[in-house]
Amino acid sequence: MTFIKTNIDETNKKQVYRMTKGDSAKIEGIEKGVSLPVELYALYDDVKTRRKQDGTEEEYTQRVLTFTSGGHKFGTISATFIRSFLEIVEIMDGEPFAVIITGGQSKNGRNYVNCELDCDFTVNA
Repeated sequence: MTFIKTNIDETNKKQVYRMTKGDSAKIEGIEKGVSLPVELYALYDDVKTRRKQDGTEEEYTQRVLTFTSGGHKFGTISATFIRSFLEIVEIMDGEPFAVIITGGQSKNGRNYVNCELDCDFTVNA
């Protein structure tokens, strides 16, 4: 596993475990329009193994984004969502932020998930 971008302490083994292992709720299952304040996030490449039709196994790399909000962990492999999320991270430059879950249907009729910055989000003091 290789971290691409994260705000966790990579020397904190518990944070690394929490963000990369175990179950997470799929972003694709969240209702559109929901705002999620982002606490921790991790974009990483994970090495997976799959069985080919001839019975042999091969390794491949999968890019994964996880983040926590309200004590819950969410995850996705959606390239569209990841791209938008990273743009928000760059714009916010370390400031607290929330994302609104968006999405729709592509020209091919497939559903997709995306996000945008919640510009109305404020941090409670």
